[in-house]
Amino acid sequence: VKIVATGQATGEEKGALVGQAAASYLETIVENGDTIGIGWGKTIHQVALALRPEPLTDVRVVQMKGAANNQEQPTYAYESIQAFATAFHTFPEYLPLPVIFDQATTKQLVESDRQIARVIELGNRAPIAVFTVGTVRDSALLFKLGYFTKEEQNFLQQHAVGDVFSRFIDRDGQIVSPAINDRTIGIQLDQLRQKKHSVLVATGLAKVPAVAAALTGGYANTLVIDQDAAMELLRMGAG
Repeated sequence: VKIVATGQATGEEKGALVGQAAASYLETIVENGDTIGIGWGKTIHQVALALRPEPLTDVRVVQMKGAANNQEQPTYAYESIQAFATAFHTFPEYLPLPVIFDQATTKQLVESDRQIARVIELGNRAPIAVFTVGTVRDSALLFKLGYFTKEEQNFLQQHAVGDVFSRFIDRDGQIVSPAINDRTIGIQLDQLRQKKHSVLVATGLAKVPAVAAALTGGYANTLVIDQDAAMELLRMGAG
């Protein structure tokens, strides 16, 4: 666990400090020939911005969940993977799809495409995963992106505490809706447990319930978090 001292920093400043700490940690674990799988969102973008060019070879960077977006909401998906790729002197491997499809059959058909299957498999085999968690507040990015009906959003807000790679989980780290999960494209949560480095980066008290659930589910073996959120995790008895 990497706890970042943030003092009286504002929310934006905390995000930058945690991003810098996560980037510094990554610089110590990435080796020649590694593949780094990443999620997206503001937190991951902060990590990407803080990365410094590394003198490594044959590193690959891949998106581990769908990244296409037709809404006027910033996900920082493409900016983040491009920054990662620049830092590690490589080309980004995009997953240019919605992260959640309207129909499971459509998602299954798309996944069977040879190029898409190659990118997904690259993410599955990556020894390093870098991700954050989402909340189930009305302001949650996945809700703003318009993937769900009002009824589905209500269900998720009643039963989930947040999401990991856009897969919604309860406080025990269990998937709350197999039907929605079957429409979601990207790495399966049980595969995160197999990673050599599964790095969860989070900041802010709102994300604490989802962080606790991700730790309970065993989806991360490294946590980079701000001091206030860490104290809240301790108060909850998480980890």
